[in-house]
Amino acid sequence: MKISALWGMAAIVVAQTFLSAALAPAAAEDFGVIRFNTFGPSITSLPMRVVTEKGFDKAEGFSSEFTTATGSVAIKAMIAGDFEFSLSAGSALAAAISGAPIKVVYVHVDKPLYYLYARDDIKDLKSLEGKKIGIDAVGGSQDLAVRRAMKDAGADASKSTFLAIGFQSIPPSMIAGALDAGVITPPKEFALRSPNIKFVNLGFLGDTVPGLTGGVATTDRVIRQRPDMVRAVMRAHAKAHQFILNNREETIKIMAPFLGLSLEDAAISYDTTVLPVYSKVATSTPEARQAIVEEIGRSMKVAKTPELSKLFDFSLLPQ
Repeated sequence: MKISALWGMAAIVVAQTFLSAALAPAAAEDFGVIRFNTFGPSITSLPMRVVTEKGFDKAEGFSSEFTTATGSVAIKAMIAGDFEFSLSAGSALAAAISGAPIKVVYVHVDKPLYYLYARDDIKDLKSLEGKKIGIDAVGGSQDLAVRRAMKDAGADASKSTFLAIGFQSIPPSMIAGALDAGVITPPKEFALRSPNIKFVNLGFLGDTVPGLTGGVATTDRVIRQRPDMVRAVMRAHAKAHQFILNNREETIKIMAPFLGLSLEDAAISYDTTVLPVYSKVATSTPEARQAIVEEIGRSMKVAKTPELSKLFDFSLLPQ
């Protein structure tokens, strides 16, 4: 082959190489380790587990680090810069309503995951009159949800005894017979299994009282100073969100060890809780958000709640 022909072929190869490089997607920026606060393994914190399991964080240029903390301690730590994001969206929103410089930037569950279980001889809400009902806290959202549900069913909640024992203690207390009914947050329903007593699900309470249970929050400072990092986290979270909705079998395999369930129970939880309550988009409606804010404001006795734009920022979500 002539030298000129060889040079011509080489030129074509070089040109193709440069063209391929130009058309290839740019490598993700390296954001290093991004720190998340979480309240622990739960159905609503599942997306970030999927993010790490499927490597969506690495694809977006960061590694995820999780710290377990709850309540005001977690919020103060995020404001102080100890971590960049909180997966406790409800607590973060309450803090923002109180004036903390925090915004919710992603929403995937915009209602409380409350189910009311009772002994199987209690067939309806009316039958709860005169019974002992377990809730997490007197005057809290579980208390309010049960009372509203009973009122809607024509039952008098004042005739029942509400016992605040914390959500972790409700299943064993029901099995021990100390409670006739109780509010269960998934997947705690599987802890109600007993050879001596059976329980029935009296219904979902999440539509009775507004609440935000699944989402991501961060500080105003992080949004202002590191918007590209926030975008990367939002892209990774959105990938996980859609993966959960569209990949049942693989999601169940991730859920089982994450939540301490068998594959069979994880499948039940996916079908009865995850799929029905997860939103199809990364936000909620303005009406739902306003109802949640007003409900939190009432519980906190806030005279006037801030505008939604002061509490939520979805501008960095993937389009």
